[in-house]
Amino acid sequence: MIFVFFTTIKYVMPFFKTNNQIQDDHEVILSRQNQLQNEWKNGNFKHLFSVSENLSCANQCNCENMIGSVSVPVGLAGPAKVILSGQETNCFMPLATSEGALVASVSRGLKAINQAGGSQVIVKNFGMTRAPVFAFKNGQEAFAFVDYLENQETIEKIKEITEATSSHLKLKDLKSFVRGRNVYVRFSFFTDQAMGMNMVTIALQKLWEDLLINYEGIEMLALSSNVCIDKKASFINQLLGRGYSAQAEVFLSEEILQNTLKTTSKALLKTHHSKNLMGSNLAGSNSQNMQFANVVAAFYLATGQDMAHVTEASQGNTIIEETNDGLYVAVNLPDLPLGTIGGGVNLPSQKELRELICQDKTSLTAVELAAILAIGVLAAEISGLAALSSNTLAKAHQRLARKS
Repeated sequence: MIFVFFTTIKYVMPFFKTNNQIQDDHEVILSRQNQLQNEWKNGNFKHLFSVSENLSCANQCNCENMIGSVSVPVGLAGPAKVILSGQETNCFMPLATSEGALVASVSRGLKAINQAGGSQVIVKNFGMTRAPVFAFKNGQEAFAFVDYLENQETIEKIKEITEATSSHLKLKDLKSFVRGRNVYVRFSFFTDQAMGMNMVTIALQKLWEDLLINYEGIEMLALSSNVCIDKKASFINQLLGRGYSAQAEVFLSEEILQNTLKTTSKALLKTHHSKNLMGSNLAGSNSQNMQFANVVAAFYLATGQDMAHVTEASQGNTIIEETNDGLYVAVNLPDLPLGTIGGGVNLPSQKELRELICQDKTSLTAVELAAILAIGVLAAEISGLAALSSNTLAKAHQRLARKS
């Protein structure tokens, strides 16, 4: 059905264009819309076809065969008191979602965090990864190639070739894994403010063409193997990190738990243990959390990130421990591919939403974006687990998401 659909569209721009071939994007999109409307005479596509001239530039870089746009509700949670590198900042959190109660739940969690004095957030940059797989005649040759890669002279050549492809690219490290006669090499690069996946891919293609292809007996089976590992859940990304890693923590007093979250430390801890720990273990899940994906997806969509990376970014653990007067609560997100330039981050609405996050900042760094995401995830875990522990989750959804 999809194949038939695309073969009926006559007004499709070529995927590869020189500058003098690029037509006015808005006119091209309109021509596609007109043809669709003519072929589906009974259809009414006024919402789908509502594309501003500012958004029509997405036809060039973000979406091939573009015919329209999809509107998703956006809510603002906060403010949130974020403590990052010793600096305290009040930020809002844009969430693009169609799930009623999510923004309200995050806002309640942020209120509790603010009452506790804010959340300390630590962000680390583990670099963007790409892992080609190479084949050899036998295992001995495979291990010899690993030795060659780990030689300092080879590493300097790798740095020279890859970093020449972009002024924003810096080699962090590489790790090799031999299986039989195949070698999987996981390269990791710092990519400045970009998420950087395409940047790294281009650099490694250049490395193959300029250096590795000349290694005797080598064959590149794939430029990207599943050791990167991109857009899939994995142990290796949880252990080694990919993109950014963020941890947010807060100490919640018994007073805050009872007055704001309508629960107790004993009840919330018991819920966490039975759900996030034992329940996840029973289900075979490596992510011991309640709803990381809820906030990650809504924040990624609002700020222009690659939505498929939600699969990675929703991995992580919620940690809850008893204290003398309440609970210590933390979330650890080891795998956050995100950026503030490139891809969809410059789409008009997404750009404006990022400008809404912090009133005293005209632009955010990727580290700051990761920190704000982490505190939003922490807020959702606190509020969601509190609702479960007080048996009010269903009532909240019924009240907020079932209105006529």
